[in-house]
Amino acid sequence: MFKDKLWTALLRHPATGWMNPGDAALPELRPGARLLWCGTGGALLAAAALVRACGDEAAQGHWLALDSSEALPVALRPSDQVVFASRTGKTLETWTWIGRLRSLPGWDALEQPPLVITRDDGNPLAAWARAEGWRLLPIPADVGGRYAAFSPVGTLPLAWLGRDAQAFLQGGRDVAQEAPQALGHWGARIWGMVETLHEGYLAGIQEWVLLPYCRRLEPLAAWWAQLLAESLGKMARDGTRRGLTPIPAVGPMAQHALLQRWMAGPRTLGVILLTVAGAGDPERLAVPEGCPYPALAGLQGAQILQAQAEGTRETLEAAGVPVVHWELEALSERTLGELMMAWQLIVALTGFALEVDPFGQPELADGQKRTLAKLGLPGTTIS
Repeated sequence: MFKDKLWTALLRHPATGWMNPGDAALPELRPGARLLWCGTGGALLAAAALVRACGDEAAQGHWLALDSSEALPVALRPSDQVVFASRTGKTLETWTWIGRLRSLPGWDALEQPPLVITRDDGNPLAAWARAEGWRLLPIPADVGGRYAAFSPVGTLPLAWLGRDAQAFLQGGRDVAQEAPQALGHWGARIWGMVETLHEGYLAGIQEWVLLPYCRRLEPLAAWWAQLLAESLGKMARDGTRRGLTPIPAVGPMAQHALLQRWMAGPRTLGVILLTVAGAGDPERLAVPEGCPYPALAGLQGAQILQAQAEGTRETLEAAGVPVVHWELEALSERTLGELMMAWQLIVALTGFALEVDPFGQPELADGQKRTLAKLGLPGTTIS
């Protein structure tokens, strides 16, 4: 009954268009061109996560995230593809970079016009794109910023990488279809995680670490952190403050830097350990004489990484720290779509379990208004 109640509450909410994403209708992008992505928060984090997870070394060097009002040295190249991304079309950082890029000498020499990702609702960014004759890639009206991974925020970077955006979308769709009846691999994981987060919260576990043992998933942990923080840190209807605090990390660095706190500090924390089958260097090691671990000779980096992950899990469990361990079969467009849809569902359902609305972030309006006032620009919010 509890599961049915949560699922019904989710379906009744008007901000759930992300549960059934449409096919990607994307422009052709020039292979090898730099992608200058002007956006922040929900208009950036999913894109950055997918570029890091799916892009090779060359792609990483051609990806430039312009996510802060802080100036960065940017020299435009004629082949650059510029993207302006903002769900509301009013994000201060995005408009800062619009003003900055337009003043650069290479702006008028761009061979491809900028692309704009926003809601097609007449907002300032959408209106400007229309006036300039630029391609507008819409974020659906029933999709919030941090739930926008299955909009052009996620699919455009995959297309730029030459990867399969449709496989990413299909992975998400399949998970959304499995979830209501807890079917399949992901359906069971989703409800198990909702139960773990909810029961943990009632028992005082209000901090959760996402610990991927894969450096290519480090930006995904940042995406996950926003998803949890903005969705679950809310005031309930009875006036109580509720929420979970996400802690993004990456192994094995975190086991050296943070494991002591997790094991011996206050018992308010759980760890979600994420591994990828075969992650790590497949080459076999050749160690020099004098190495304190001569048995490393002949081992693969992937074997060492797996041992580190398993050792951390066993250590945490022995200390009584709640641990959930998920393993991905590979890093692919499909598995990333499955994983990201699963977490969007987990977070939304957990919000209803905690009796808060997992969509919207009303408390941010005050800070946004104060920022505008300090700039002499009083007016509407800017998220």
